[in-house]
Amino acid sequence: MNSSTKILDRIISWGLITLVFLIPLFFLPITANFYSFNKNFLLYLVVLLLLIVWGIKIAVEKKIKITRSPFNLLIILFALSQIVALIFASSNKVEPLVFDMSTGTILALTLLYFLIVNYSWSVGSISVAAIASATLLGLIAIFQFVGLGENLNFPDWMSLKLWTPAGAPLSLVSFLLVAFVLALTSFLKKFNRSVSSGLGYGLATVLISLGLIVTLFQILPGGENTPLILPYSNAWAIAIEAFKQNPLLGVGPGNFVSAFNRFRPISFNQNEFWNVRFDTSSNYLLHLLTVSGVIGLITFVWLTLKILKSAKKITKNSLYLSIFISLLLLFFLPFNFLILFVFFVLLSLWAAQKAEKEEVTQSIPGKWALVPLALIVLLAGVTFYFGGRAYLAEVYFRRSLVALSQNRGIEVYNYQIKAIELNPRITNYRIAYSQTNFALANSLAQQADLSDQERANISQLIQQAIREAKLATVLNPTRADTWENLGQLYRNLINFAQDADQWAIVALQEAIRTDPISPRIRLNLGGLFYGLKNYEAASRHFENAVDLKPDYANGFYNLAAAYREQEKYLQAHQAMQIVLNLLPLNSPDYQKAKEELDELAKKLPSTQATPSVQPQIQPEEVLTEPESLPSPALEPPLELPEEAAP
Repeated sequence: MNSSTKILDRIISWGLITLVFLIPLFFLPITANFYSFNKNFLLYLVVLLLLIVWGIKIAVEKKIKITRSPFNLLIILFALSQIVALIFASSNKVEPLVFDMSTGTILALTLLYFLIVNYSWSVGSISVAAIASATLLGLIAIFQFVGLGENLNFPDWMSLKLWTPAGAPLSLVSFLLVAFVLALTSFLKKFNRSVSSGLGYGLATVLISLGLIVTLFQILPGGENTPLILPYSNAWAIAIEAFKQNPLLGVGPGNFVSAFNRFRPISFNQNEFWNVRFDTSSNYLLHLLTVSGVIGLITFVWLTLKILKSAKKITKNSLYLSIFISLLLLFFLPFNFLILFVFFVLLSLWAAQKAEKEEVTQSIPGKWALVPLALIVLLAGVTFYFGGRAYLAEVYFRRSLVALSQNRGIEVYNYQIKAIELNPRITNYRIAYSQTNFALANSLAQQADLSDQERANISQLIQQAIREAKLATVLNPTRADTWENLGQLYRNLINFAQDADQWAIVALQEAIRTDPISPRIRLNLGGLFYGLKNYEAASRHFENAVDLKPDYANGFYNLAAAYREQEKYLQAHQAMQIVLNLLPLNSPDYQKAKEELDELAKKLPSTQATPSVQPQIQPEEVLTEPESLPSPALEPPLELPEEAAP
């Protein structure tokens, strides 16, 4: 081995060690997602740079060395299953590659696996890097828990007791638990040989365990910081329905929230978090079955079985025991970027040990040795170009959110334009930009004595708002929030533009199709009909809302209003009685509903009685009447082109 080859090997080895150390700690407050998004892009960057170094080494040595492992083929098959599901099942092919915990992440982790396996002499150092990173995270968790972060000049979000560079508390717990097992078993192994050699691992074990304990203490079930997890029964029902729709490929990577909207059982509406949309399942197996079908699930289960069969005595190997714990976490908890990362790293370290120098070497004659390097550089160049644009788009989108919080409308508009120009296939950018365009148009419309140019500007802004909202539905037609956004936009344009009322109805009906058991969307559509004074249609949709959620106080409140407008006073009184029995006695809304109930009672014949309803204990809910339609802002209303229709 010549000196240049040694240097290249050291670069790759130290690059892997540094990556494993940095990933759990890395975050940047310059993107919309500070944590997992940036960890994901750091993974992409370092893996591609190390691949280029590996390509240079191939060109120098004129041969390719691949270390054999019992897991290599299964890792490749798992990655291929995600690619196939992305190509043939996902409506949006870009978002699963850009954002974390989807196809792009799996591909990067697959490349990382092969890099580590082929540099098996770095196994010990990489393990130490993971333990060192977890130790620092444990220290930070302790630091925050005792309140020291509150006394420093940190941003507000860094002063919270549960703040962690890992991202979410559940991500921190997952990583610390695996690292604790790795540190403890390493400590016991070293301590048996020499007391002094095990002191570092012992200190790491203590700090990691303390960080784990204080974090677990704060997220125990029943507390205000308890992580929100999709109930397993609901996750199973969603996975089965997705399997029925497309057994082989599921709904596609990045589309879990669409599957959740379409397939969750009606019993979900009885949960206190009934209005939350989940973007991950209860565990990784159910998530895989939902988004990548049987091919994704089988390849991962096959890999799991291979891991379980690869060692008989798990307690005698720190790596294997840590892998086993990470598998348990993937099997029983919602997955996150960190647990996927640590699972792939530990598996590659275990594979490197199992490989035992089994290498396949292929010599490459002459200038052909440059071909692998050229292919790697091409892959890296394409990824750097599009990945760099995607990352910069997130930076601009983050700036737009900051500008929005400071009411700097023009800056919001300009930053969102830049984000869309850099990465035009991100749904949330289109939704946000549509709302910004309408807000600016609405602001202009409030001015008196509008000139022809100002009316033209308003028309252009409104057309852009509609165009962007419609593009969001094209990018992700199965996402209910895209149709809700379009429907709300059309609703806001009633009295601005002709036919907007009918367009709003069509868009909200499409939202119901993509999220058929949402009481809130039914309530919104009923509210639209109420504003149009079609009280019969309004009451029909309000009835659907309370049928889907029988303890929906605001649904019954709106239903009572629709009955009242139809002079169906007995039904209105009955609905308001239910509202009263669903509200806490000491809430302001209880008094509001009581006063309206008394007013309705005055309209009833004395011979009519209303059935009593047993009080129910429900979380406090704010009662809101059906929203009024926007007042005419432009006279005459704008005439929009036909393409503005949904």
